[in-house]
Amino acid sequence: MPLEKVVRKIPSSQREATSEKLIDIVLKSRNSKKMPSSLAKTILYYWQKEQLASEVGLQRLLKASLLIDPEKTTAVLRELGFEKLAAMLQKS
Repeated sequence: MPLEKVVRKIPSSQREATSEKLIDIVLKSRNSKKMPSSLAKTILYYWQKEQLASEVGLQRLLKASLLIDPEKTTAVLRELGFEKLAAMLQKS
């Protein structure tokens, strides 16, 4: 499933919490070298504009966190109550 569709299934009321959890994965992981510098720059741009919780900002965060640590990413989605989304991402 494309990340755009995944993010659209996250209610706007939970996007801020989701973005905070995903940024923690991206910043705290030892696998950060797996993320292309262009993606890191895009995330920084959305962070500076306070748009990480926007649809596009969340797409980029989700992409980065899946590259860096897919297991933690799906665990965070489950923790936030997005079982179906986590299962879909785990399959792909």
